[in-house]
Amino acid sequence: MTSMIDVVFLLLIFFLVTTTFVRPERQLLSAIQSNEREAAKKESVLEPALVDVQKVGGDVVFRIGAIKTDNLADVKRVMQGFENKSEGAWVRVADDVPFEYAAQAIGTCRAAGFTAVAWLPAE
Repeated sequence: MTSMIDVVFLLLIFFLVTTTFVRPERQLLSAIQSNEREAAKKESVLEPALVDVQKVGGDVVFRIGAIKTDNLADVKRVMQGFENKSEGAWVRVADDVPFEYAAQAIGTCRAAGFTAVAWLPAE
């Protein structure tokens, strides 16, 4: 009996010493996650595409930077000039502007080539 216990302990010690412990797969970082982290560190030097929809007097005005217009064709022309279309566009709408104009601004941004367009409430 004693020799059997010795053999069991020797086998136990052998398996403990020779076993390699691997990390569970869920703890390993994938290449996609590391690429996302690297991409998040890179900052764009381009200005974000932001369209302000405001009511001035009785008219609704679209403002992109220093450009103010009430014509959606002008908004589309200016938005097509942006190089960073992959970063998306934002449409900020004042509270007193009818929904119709907000929807038109979002549609115009999409027509200008922006795939992602987000709506922001006015501050």
